[in-house]
Amino acid sequence: MKQIPGLRSLVAAFGVIFIASCDEGVLVSNKAPDTHLAIDTIALQGENRLNSVVRLSWYGTDVDGVIDHYEVSLDGQNWKSTERQDSTFSFVIPAGQDTSDISLSVRSMDDDGAVDPSPAHLIIPLQNAPPVVAIDPEGQTLGTTLGVATYKWRATDPDGNNTVVYAEAKFNNGTWFPLDIHQPIVSFVLEAGTTTNATAKVFNGIALLPETLSIDGIQISANNVLYIRAKDLANRWSAIDTAEPVVFERPTAPLLVISGSPVSVNTIYQTALAGLTVAYDFINMNTVAGLPAYWNPTFRLLASQYDRIFVYSASTGVLDPSTGQTSTLLGLMGPSLQQFTQTGGKLLVSTSFGPTTDLTPYIGTYPMEGIVTSIGQVRLVPDSALVPAVSGTYPSLHPENIVIGLTPLVAAADAQPFYRAQLTKLNGWQGDNLVGVRRFYQGNPAHPGQVFFSVELYKINQSASALQSLLSKILVDDFGW
Repeated sequence: MKQIPGLRSLVAAFGVIFIASCDEGVLVSNKAPDTHLAIDTIALQGENRLNSVVRLSWYGTDVDGVIDHYEVSLDGQNWKSTERQDSTFSFVIPAGQDTSDISLSVRSMDDDGAVDPSPAHLIIPLQNAPPVVAIDPEGQTLGTTLGVATYKWRATDPDGNNTVVYAEAKFNNGTWFPLDIHQPIVSFVLEAGTTTNATAKVFNGIALLPETLSIDGIQISANNVLYIRAKDLANRWSAIDTAEPVVFERPTAPLLVISGSPVSVNTIYQTALAGLTVAYDFINMNTVAGLPAYWNPTFRLLASQYDRIFVYSASTGVLDPSTGQTSTLLGLMGPSLQQFTQTGGKLLVSTSFGPTTDLTPYIGTYPMEGIVTSIGQVRLVPDSALVPAVSGTYPSLHPENIVIGLTPLVAAADAQPFYRAQLTKLNGWQGDNLVGVRRFYQGNPAHPGQVFFSVELYKINQSASALQSLLSKILVDDFGW
């Protein structure tokens, strides 16, 4: 029988291969597919070699069928199946080696199970890329600090961040100190001493305990620059990154005074504090520059350096630069102050509450369960006073002018009423007049550990000596244990 031209290619297109004859059909054996890489040679040498992350693509052809899938191998023996025609490979350069040549093979398999007998092959020349260290300038302590500085940093690597195996830091010309590569934040707390050249304890992340060793090289009352570098599996170092300079000052007193109020208010309190027999350090947190890099760990570690803390602030919202959230100053520092008091620290607070103040961070942290809300208004007039609700030589405080916007509070179950206000109630206002409470330290129930006023004491300052007497009685006598 005469063969019809083009019949073979026609039937092949329908997936059936045969030879027509006068007597009978004869099947033709399936042909194996052919495989091609998009590139067949990478001619790179020296520093021009690729890093360990490489993107490759491939394709297969089959003259008498279709490609079902592909198989990829790095040794020609073990194959991994895939239906993809491209992939990003993250190759591992052997530890301690700076370069490596990777052998990659790809073969295709058609719908009849035939495998390309001559896989596409490529030699990939790799050069280990050095890691990269970056210190976040917006995530570190800036300016002058009382004994504590925190830095946010990270180490990355084009070959894969898991190839970073070591990092270290130093201050100025000091000794390199190993860092925990799994913690993106590190804090340094000055150790006791009077010399110019100082050492600091090292806290990784939000750890409660420092590392065993200390870091050296810190200069007191001078600019201190932190340097960080990292190393990868190939023992290749990153470039050194440099932090913004920080001036360390040593804490000088057992008492820390924290202001969240304007300068005019600071003047009133500083006048009252001037007559105390206890010295104090002062921080103004009424400006963004005065806020800590992080409330935890920076502020927590700052507070831990002191025996007593006095915080005065209004109910104004404060932006937390590290989280972007807004709360009151006392709300933001609450968890750190709670830990401070639980470990024996003594705390005096004078504040106020607005109609929208979120009480969530207050309850449990401070010796209060809530505030008194009512229709109408209350005020404190000059011939009225804040009067002590306990025995002892605590003074009564009178305002110079009418004070409005007072918010009595509800004492916590373990708190003692301390001061009450002789309020003038208007337009149906009802409720208790408790404006001061105190909580005794659990480990020493004979001594108060927390005193909390829901009124800004500087407003009750008809007699400067009375305010000074109250602060002295609390900060010196009550907290002097």
